[in-house]
Amino acid sequence: MSAAWQLARKGHAVTVYDEAKAIGGKLEQVIPRGRLSHDILEAELKRIQDIGVKFVSGCKVDAAKFAEIRTAHAAVVVATGGHKPRFFPWEGAEKLTMGIDFLKAVNRGEKPAVGKRVIVIGCGNSGMDTAVGAYQMGAESVTCIDVQKPAAFAEEIAHVEALGGSLIWPFMTARITDEGIYDKDGQFIPGDMVIVSIGEAPILDYLPSDPAIKKFRDWLVPDEAKAIIEGVYAAGDVIKPGRLVDAIGAGNQAAHFADRYVLGEAAAPLPSKEEIPAERLSKAYFDKCHHCDLPEPVKDHARCISCGTCRDCKMCLESCPEKAITRVERADGSFEYVSDSERCIGCGICAGVCPCGIWSINDNAEPIHMYRTYNKA
Repeated sequence: MSAAWQLARKGHAVTVYDEAKAIGGKLEQVIPRGRLSHDILEAELKRIQDIGVKFVSGCKVDAAKFAEIRTAHAAVVVATGGHKPRFFPWEGAEKLTMGIDFLKAVNRGEKPAVGKRVIVIGCGNSGMDTAVGAYQMGAESVTCIDVQKPAAFAEEIAHVEALGGSLIWPFMTARITDEGIYDKDGQFIPGDMVIVSIGEAPILDYLPSDPAIKKFRDWLVPDEAKAIIEGVYAAGDVIKPGRLVDAIGAGNQAAHFADRYVLGEAAAPLPSKEEIPAERLSKAYFDKCHHCDLPEPVKDHARCISCGTCRDCKMCLESCPEKAITRVERADGSFEYVSDSERCIGCGICAGVCPCGIWSINDNAEPIHMYRTYNKA
């Protein structure tokens, strides 16, 4: 939607194709209404539609349809997100309920059945959403487990705990049964339903079998101009998992390069914006504004999500299982976080827990054989 909005603002005719009946991606399908007002979402979508963007919902894009779309349009932006649930091949994995499917059913108003004692694998924000959804559907108790310190925001954890939920970590899942779940040391947690919520991968089976399309694991690797093949650009979770603000920024970048391509102009980099030093962020700068009535800022600083700028929360430092990350403080008071390539195993936990999108994972020169994840057919 970000790419569509930007391209329409640049004067292009834009069509958005989506398999779902309602446009909006995960914001519409997955994010609980309690965390995102549906009225606000619909108002934003209407703004995009009102400037001329055409929505085609209920449209399954397979290989043939993608080829048709590519032929009929000057450029294509692939932004289908991550909808394929990820999990490990634990014993009894066939008994799992996929968290993303569960949340989609809740948002559709289907009231999916839940057990009395629900176990959620994954203590990230999506795991907390799943736990809240389980309570809303009638669960009597919810236990959330993870192999590491919970990565969810404190307020999300507090919400689950206020409902009666509990978090257990570290817990290395080994076996899932009808009666509950066991870890590798034999610890047992009783439960009659296990929901896994440890992330999703993109579904890309509609793309052509072109050796020029590069991937890292399940994700696309575009070039510097965000293109995967000529005239086809990628944005959002098809490149790497991220937050809403990451997806919006990626859509903006894809739109910039698609616009250059359609106009036959060189793919010049997207103009960068100057970062404002933290010491300059003060409401005193607004005191000279005499032509408008500005409200008094009340806790507005708490709304800042520090987009793309490290806020020194130390989550990567604390969650790295190999202690490969160190925090270096300089004499002038500034700091940096450094990853030791000799100790880093490329697990991606730092990139997953960072609320600011600082860390990224690059392919290794040599393959490292680790457990692979499986996707439910």
